[in-house]
Amino acid sequence: SASAASTTLPHYNRQLSTSTVASSVKFAAVDHAEAYEQAIAGRHGKQLALAYLEGKGKDDAPFDPFDVLVENDNDDDEEEEEEQLDENTQVAEFVEKEEETIETASSSSSSEEEEESTLGTSSSSSLLYNNDGSLVRPKSQLAAFKAGAPAGGVFAIIELGGTQHKITVDDVIISNKLKPVSDYAIGTVHEFNPLLVGSSHVTLVGLPHVGGTVKLMVEEITRDATILVFKKRRKKHSRRKNGFRRQVTMLRVLDITLPEEYNSSSSDSTASSSTDTKAEA
Repeated sequence: SASAASTTLPHYNRQLSTSTVASSVKFAAVDHAEAYEQAIAGRHGKQLALAYLEGKGKDDAPFDPFDVLVENDNDDDEEEEEEQLDENTQVAEFVEKEEETIETASSSSSSEEEEESTLGTSSSSSLLYNNDGSLVRPKSQLAAFKAGAPAGGVFAIIELGGTQHKITVDDVIISNKLKPVSDYAIGTVHEFNPLLVGSSHVTLVGLPHVGGTVKLMVEEITRDATILVFKKRRKKHSRRKNGFRRQVTMLRVLDITLPEEYNSSSSDSTASSSTDTKAEA
C-alpha cells in the first residue's frame, strides 16, 4: 500500500497523483480539466463550433417549390371545409359509433397480428449498425465529424489476445481467436480491467490496471482475409504459393466505466462541455 504522492509536470502544469482503489489496483490520475476548458474557451472551441455548423441542415428534407403552391391552395380549401363541417358532424358521429362497435368485436382477433407486425417493423426500423459494423449516424453528424468535431467520448486501452487496443463505446475489436470457445461464445458479455482510461478532463494510467471496467460482447467468430505466402528459390526451379487465413474473434464495446471516485464527475463535466460547444454553434 503506497501512500499518495503528487508531483508537478514541467510543461503542462498538471498534477500527477497516485491513488489506490483496492489493495491490488493502483493508478495515476492526470487532471487536465482546466487546460481543456481553456482550450474550449479559446480558438479550439471556435473551431468546434464551426465544425458543428457544417452539419446544420443536412438532415432536412430537400426543398420542393411545389410545397408553396400546395400551401396556398390549402388556405382556400380550409374556408370551404369549415362550411361543410357543420353539415357533416352529425353523420360523422353516427359513423364513429358504428366503428367503435366493430372495433371492440374484432380487437381480440387482430391483437396477435398487430404484435407480429410491430415486432417485424421494430427490428427493421431500429437498426443501429451498418453492414460493415459501423454506427448508423445522421448526415449532420457525419458532416461535423468530417469538419473536425470529436467522434468519441471516454476511451480506454485494454489487453486482449496478446495485443493492446485503444477503444471507445460502439467500436468493433478484431482480435485473435479467444479460447476456449465455450467461454467466448457468440452473444456472451465479458468484463475486462483496462490499462488506461481517459476523457476530456482526466486520464487514469493503470499501475498496471485501472479500477474501471470495459464490457465487451462477442459478435462473430470467423476467419480473416487470405494472406498469400509465396517463396521462390532462384535458379532451382522451385516455387511455393500458399494461403493463410487467421482465425479471429470480433467483439463490440458496450460500455466503459471509470472508477467510482471519477465516474460521476468526469461524465458530468464531459456532458456539460459538449453541450456548451453545441450551444455556441
